[in-house]
Amino acid sequence: MRNKSFAALGALALLAAASAFGQQKVRADIPFEFSLANKVMPAGHYDISRTPGMVLVRNYAARVGAFCQANSLDGGATGNPKSRLTFNRYGGKYFLAEVWTSPATAPGAGLVKSKTERETARETPDVARVTIPLRTGAVTLAALR
Repeated sequence: MRNKSFAALGALALLAAASAFGQQKVRADIPFEFSLANKVMPAGHYDISRTPGMVLVRNYAARVGAFCQANSLDGGATGNPKSRLTFNRYGGKYFLAEVWTSPATAPGAGLVKSKTERETARETPDVARVTIPLRTGAVTLAALR
């Protein structure tokens, strides 16, 4: 238990240190429940922060948050020029898979699949990709595509 506490504190310290170097913060209104890092997140308004190698997702109203290790993805500028979240949907379960905060200037972030997602993928091989646009300013609603 003590090792897990130290690991969590270490990860938070890395996030805090990395926040000084190139953090990108955006917002999204996610209309469905989804999973991230083996944690179920309710539908709602989320702030997403990206640092090199990590993504932090928080919903202040519901008092939930999770962070996940991320790998760089290429192809945002040529594929889809909009900032967006991409989810993998297996049946009725959604898993956050990619974060594209500024495709014209930075690579996307591919989130590492959790144990729960890997198990769900084995049970439900049909996967659909669902995209939610991100916003950086105020008062725009995201739509499910």
